Amino acid sequence: MGWGKLKTSASLLAGLALATCASTPVEEPARQTDNVLAMCQKMTADDAGLTERLARDGADLDDFCACFVTVEAGLDGETRLQTIALMTKIIEMRDGTDLTTEDVAELIEDDRDGSLYGFPEEFLKQGAQPLEDSLTKARRNPESCRAS
Repeated sequence: MGWGKLKTSASLLAGLALATCASTPVEEPARQTDNVLAMCQKMTADDAGLTERLARDGADLDDFCACFVTVEAGLDGETRLQTIALMTKIIEMRDGTDLTTEDVAELIEDDRDGSLYGFPEEFLKQGAQPLEDSLTKARRNPESCRAS
C-alpha cells in the first residue's frame, strides 16, 4: 500500500471515529448525574443521624446529595471508583439494618487492613474524602449546590 492510499485510509478512519464520537447521545452526562444522585439518595435514605447533623446548619439530605453530585463531577477516575465502591458497600451494609451511614463508616474505618469489608485505610480515605467534602459544602452553604 502506497502513502497515498495509507493517507486516504487514515483519513477515512479518522472521519469514522469523529462521526462515532459525534453520534454519542447528549444525555449521557445527565444520565450519569441522575445515577450518582440516585446512589447518594439510596445511601442516605432514612438516615436520622445524618439528617440531624445537616438540619443543625439549615441543610437536608437533598442538599447533601446535590453537593455530592457537584463534587463527584470533578473527581479523577481512581477517586471516583473508590467513592462509588465505598457508597455501594455502605448501601449494602445499611440494607435491612438500623445502622446509619456514620455507623457503617465507623465499622469500615475500624477495619484498617480491609480484611472484613474490603477497604484498606488508604482506599477508605480516598473514597470517603468526596463524601466529607460534600457534607462540609452542604453544611456551610447548601444553596451553592441547589439547582437554580
